[in-house]
Amino acid sequence: MPDIQKATIFVGDFDDHPSHNYIWVQNWLNKWRDHVVVERYSTGGWEHIWDVSGPNEAIKEISEALLCASEWAGEL
Repeated sequence: MPDIQKATIFVGDFDDHPSHNYIWVQNWLNKWRDHVVVERYSTGGWEHIWDVSGPNEAIKEISEALLCASEWAGEL
């Protein structure tokens, strides 16, 4: 069984077009769709927050710049 990790991803999306980071997260989710679970997703319009869990290999691909502390993920 793979080592499952948790992460909270935060992306700002302030323009009319999806930001580079938002597109990166969507591509990452598509790549890992069979292995990563989105436990919670929220948006306030200009920000997107995903609570995810998945194998260590997948979570390690997320840039530290996109990670944030949360109750879900714990302290970073």
